[in-house]
Amino acid sequence: KGRKVVTLLIVAVAFLTGLRMVRSFALSIAQENHDANVALDQAEEQKRVKQERNADVAAASAFAKVEPLLTVTTSKTATSLPKPEVGTTNPEV
Repeated sequence: KGRKVVTLLIVAVAFLTGLRMVRSFALSIAQENHDANVALDQAEEQKRVKQERNADVAAASAFAKVEPLLTVTTSKTATSLPKPEVGTTNPEV
């Protein structure tokens, strides 16, 4: 009977030691996975910010090229339209 108790005690200690080792290994894998995911997220965020910055620069450049045309067109249109008289109705409506 004494040998069974000693055997069970040895098996329990070995099981707990093995379990502790497996948990430690799983934790290290999870931490490495988390670190890799954070690095990927940072790389994607940097890429997104760079693309957004490039798009903003392109939009500003395009608007700078078109803006003089808009002001000329707006001023020509405003001067060429007849001013409505007060009290008249618009027959087109």
